[in-house]
Amino acid sequence: MKPVLLNLLVIAMFFLIPNTVEAQFWKKLKKTAENAVIKKADKEINDVVNGKKEKKKEDESSDSSGSRKEKQVQETVQEDKQQKEKTTSKTSLPKKELYRTFKFIPGEKIIFYDDLQYEEIGEFPSKWDLIRGGVEVAKLGNDKMIYGTSEDYNRITPLFNTKNYLSDEFTIEFDVYVNEYTDNQHDTKYHISFREESFYVGISDIKIEIDKNGVSGSVKDNNRNFDFETVPTGLNNSWHHVSISYYKKKLKIYYDGHRISNLPNFQLPIEKFAIQLYSYDKEQKVAIKNIRIAHGGGQMYKRIISEGKYVTNGILFDSGKAIIKPQSMGIINKIVAVMKEKSDWNFEIIGHTDSDGDANTNLALSVKRAEAVKEAIVAQGVNKDRLSVSGKGETVPLNGNTNELEKSNNRRVEFIKK
Repeated sequence: MKPVLLNLLVIAMFFLIPNTVEAQFWKKLKKTAENAVIKKADKEINDVVNGKKEKKKEDESSDSSGSRKEKQVQETVQEDKQQKEKTTSKTSLPKKELYRTFKFIPGEKIIFYDDLQYEEIGEFPSKWDLIRGGVEVAKLGNDKMIYGTSEDYNRITPLFNTKNYLSDEFTIEFDVYVNEYTDNQHDTKYHISFREESFYVGISDIKIEIDKNGVSGSVKDNNRNFDFETVPTGLNNSWHHVSISYYKKKLKIYYDGHRISNLPNFQLPIEKFAIQLYSYDKEQKVAIKNIRIAHGGGQMYKRIISEGKYVTNGILFDSGKAIIKPQSMGIINKIVAVMKEKSDWNFEIIGHTDSDGDANTNLALSVKRAEAVKEAIVAQGVNKDRLSVSGKGETVPLNGNTNELEKSNNRRVEFIKK
């Protein structure tokens, strides 16, 4: 029967139905609609309990009972969604997108590391020597830091038994505290010296100065002075990362993800390392933490060619977790560049931990960290099939794990060319 003819027949039947029968018909139809709405709402609640996806919102014209159940559905779905977001790790990638172009490669062999973990608050840091002014270990929130106690120049140097420990290929990293600067407050300064003769007379080879206008400074090289390009300070009242690399007279300096200096021929002698903390204002915090000095850096490609692998302890993670710290992106960016250039190169990523904690937990953690590194590389366009992961935990140490320096060298990631 054609649709038009069927519609006419239905209309005619309505007109022929007696009034009482018609009333009963509409009453029954209404009841059926109500039951359908309630039944649908009940089904959606069951769907949410069973972990199914959120349904589309029902027609707002449904009766009050149906509306209440629909509201319950929406609230339950929203709570379920929020809970999943809390418990599910979407990514291990760093949040700071500016590190996407970061090119700093930390040295592979750590010769000095101080996270102040075992230092006593209010005391002088045990791994340092005082040159001028004064410093002490202080605490800001959960962070231990080396804090300048004098308004004058607070200059310190790491304790080493030998001179010229930096060599002709090294990297230096540390975190600096950035205040909330106003028009009435002066800048905070972090100055660095490499020459022993300049330590006691206050001469600085690198000047990093931070104020309300940003991060600026300069490098002094004999009679030449090279100014930095001013970059934003970033988030105030927080920590920011400074990275320095030196390779046979090539000197590069980074603040967070910005390269602020690039000298191809730094001529001054490299002997020791000293850092100076200074501010005119007592209210300003001048502090550093997480100081790391390492030999090597910048030779990833050559090491892969000659050794068939690249081993680094410069990919850093949150303690006990597989969340990559942003300053580790230099290595990851370099691996991505190498893999895009060499499309036939594949790697196995192997994670290693130190011996702190339970062995089984460390083994699982090392696998998760390798997976996080793979995820960070794949996120930049490398095919996931070119990377495999494994973890060794604490089973293949490079040394005895007897102190923090040895442990920091054991916490590493290997890229094995396949």
